[in-house]
Amino acid sequence: MGDATGRTDWGAVFAGATIATAIALVLLAFGAALGLSIGSPYEGEGAGLAAFATATGLWVLWIQLVSFSCGGYVAGRLRARRTDETEHETDVRDGMHGLAVWGVGTIAAAVISVAGFSAAGAALDASDRGAVASIERAATAEMDQGLDRAAAEEPGVNPEAADETLAERRAEVARKLAILAAFTTAASVFAGAAAAFFAAFAGGNHRDRSVRLAFFDSPHRRVVVVTPPKP
Repeated sequence: MGDATGRTDWGAVFAGATIATAIALVLLAFGAALGLSIGSPYEGEGAGLAAFATATGLWVLWIQLVSFSCGGYVAGRLRARRTDETEHETDVRDGMHGLAVWGVGTIAAAVISVAGFSAAGAALDASDRGAVASIERAATAEMDQGLDRAAAEEPGVNPEAADETLAERRAEVARKLAILAAFTTAASVFAGAAAAFFAAFAGGNHRDRSVRLAFFDSPHRRVVVVTPPKP
């Protein structure tokens, strides 16, 4: 193996983080399209609040696992192993490079999302806003149905009191959605860290064993056999 000049191969880290961030942004764009297809602004149509929230959480978790697994593997496979490393030290450094990919990729995604200076950042923001808006519409429709039923059962209900009750319920739904989104995001991000860590292990192991990946075998490559001249 080659002898790296430093303990951290930042080239491999940034390569893995770039791939992980790109895959996450593409999958988020697909998620936005799927969310718009299953949600509906009309009452009684589209997925319910619970189903939509569950689907959104599972999709975000899947994005984290897929993107950082790919990024961690790339970093582990590309990292230059030092000649003085033991097997244990090699595994530790491969895993740490996977965590570095996760850290760089997470920061990059956060910067892109907040700044919004690129098309990828705009797609990420649109996905988040679309999911939240769809959930709020579903929750509002359910609360409106409940108030309509209450008003039908009790004709003497004060409309102003009903509006105040509706506002309170909307505020409570918004608070619960914020808590749920925070926990879901934190759990998904930590799952992405674990995925990057163990994927870097696999990438480093394949690097040391020179494992062939059929996906990268070119059918156009020809093996040229050179026959030595006869004496």
